[in-house]
Amino acid sequence: MSDVNPKGNITVDFFDFVNYNVCRAVSEHVGQEEAVKVYQRAGEIGYAELKERGLIKTDGVSPMDVLIQIVQFLEGSGYMGRIKVNRVSDMEMVVDMYQVSVLDSSIRLTDENHAPSHFMTNLMFAALKDFDMSAELDELVFEGDVDHVQERWSLKPAE
Repeated sequence: MSDVNPKGNITVDFFDFVNYNVCRAVSEHVGQEEAVKVYQRAGEIGYAELKERGLIKTDGVSPMDVLIQIVQFLEGSGYMGRIKVNRVSDMEMVVDMYQVSVLDSSIRLTDENHAPSHFMTNLMFAALKDFDMSAELDELVFEGDVDHVQERWSLKPAE
């Protein structure tokens, strides 16, 4: 972890540190299954906040467009260093994520049988609920050593 941050901004190391501690505490307190529900609710709250603040536009746009807006917000916030979206169709996209701020803590939480927050995923699932949609995710690439994760998002009607 870096010792000093001269600009006073929160560092990725610090954010990853906080993510680990909060997610582990939630998992220990309520159990892994209930922790997942807490993080899903956090995604719903976060999505509602993004809409309320006008950072996400939903009127007249497709579900895929809303997901891409969320991706752009997260990239712009520094949650990830870079996110590349390949829109395969109106119902499918491939997302490449680089410099994931919470990658180390998420791996550690998973290895220790605690629930990671999956914040981006939960924000995006909350958005899909607005459209009575859901998604299936396939992890295509996981290169922890180079900090690259690739997922395929296939949208479908909610069940």
